[in-house]
Amino acid sequence: MALVEDLDHFNISTSRLDETVAFFEEILGFENRPDDRPDFGVPGAWLFAGSRALVHLVEKELDPGEQSGPLDHVAFSTNDFDGVVARLSEREIEHRLSDESAIGLLQVFFRDPNGVRIEVTSRS
Repeated sequence: MALVEDLDHFNISTSRLDETVAFFEEILGFENRPDDRPDFGVPGAWLFAGSRALVHLVEKELDPGEQSGPLDHVAFSTNDFDGVVARLSEREIEHRLSDESAIGLLQVFFRDPNGVRIEVTSRS
């Protein structure tokens, strides 16, 4: 039996805070709520999907060659797959579509401004 039951959030360290906030707001519809983020003494943002702050951002200077470790990607689900793909196309963000209709799944893969690979899925 698993001891965990859900993903609470993930954190991205970024030297491009404003650009990263705008990306998640514009592409995936997250909401930045500055008043709901505690003062940790460092700049950052919590990005909400409904009532949950799923994406946490912390601003810090990064070495351009610095790697984020073995994390491959972060996946979200959507009920507006075509809308997500349209936003990516409108903003000329490189993306790759995958139609896994045999298992009832559509996927789109792309990267955020920090190079984090994002997957958005829709189940049919």
